[in-house]
Amino acid sequence: MNRLIYSALSSRFGANLELRILMRQTAKAFGVDVPKATGRSTPELLKAYAQFTAKEAMRATQQGDDLETLHQKLYQMAYTLGSHLRRWLNPKDKKDCFSVIALLYRNIGIQIDEETPGAFCVCKCYFSDFYTPEICSVISAIDQGIFAGIYQGGKLTFHERITGGCAVCRAVFR
Repeated sequence: MNRLIYSALSSRFGANLELRILMRQTAKAFGVDVPKATGRSTPELLKAYAQFTAKEAMRATQQGDDLETLHQKLYQMAYTLGSHLRRWLNPKDKKDCFSVIALLYRNIGIQIDEETPGAFCVCKCYFSDFYTPEICSVISAIDQGIFAGIYQGGKLTFHERITGGCAVCRAVFR
């Protein structure tokens, strides 16, 4: 794996950059203007991103937008980001892929562990304070795309969610 890029992503600058890219690309997928990010610290950006995604997902569900189309746009945006990261970081195996996932998620306030190969547990999720179960379901298209992009395909399926009242989120990736 490219340790130089991995190290850069591990820094405060890397987390800030990740959030700015996510904000810009997510806004594009929602078809809205990018929220102001200039001059914000990483914690401020994280809160702004959580509020922004919650607001836009809620707007889409309340206005009766085609959620399948939105899901596809969010998934494709995230898949592209994950694919780029895969090319830049060049993970050698599934263990390296999970290291990339764990780093990306740690940068955005999510602690994710691989319990067994392909079975994941989110023990802590910053976004769970901002999302309803419906919003979480919409936004999880981003998780699905990131995983598929980094692992070069596959499907992430959640079967427990913190936003649904569970203690943790659990998902499988095949």
